[in-house]
Amino acid sequence: MDATDDNTDLSIESELARMYKYLDLYFQQKTDLFLQHYVFEPFDFLFKRILYLSVIVTLFVAGTMVLVVGVILLFSTFVPLWAALLFTGTVIIAAGGVSAHMVLSNKIVLKTPTAEMINNGKS
Repeated sequence: MDATDDNTDLSIESELARMYKYLDLYFQQKTDLFLQHYVFEPFDFLFKRILYLSVIVTLFVAGTMVLVVGVILLFSTFVPLWAALLFTGTVIIAAGGVSAHMVLSNKIVLKTPTAEMINNGKS
């Protein structure tokens, strides 16, 4: 009896235990990759975008408020105050509609492995 006979004569139970260990490791790795690519990265991406958006929106609101008051006061020197308010409100609503359409018409694509394969032309 040499050393190679001991390795080839594994019991069914030990082979089953070894197969179970490798399957468990395989499923753990696949689960970790799934969580990383489809759960944590998209939430991290969205969290960063929401933070950027909150800062940008705050700056735009403050700047817009100052600009609107200035425009209303400028127009009120030429026309009555109510007409200046109506004109400025109409311009603001139109600008908001155009900017909302431009921002919301773009399709958001998260950087997942499947999306990267599609973008690279491998599908």
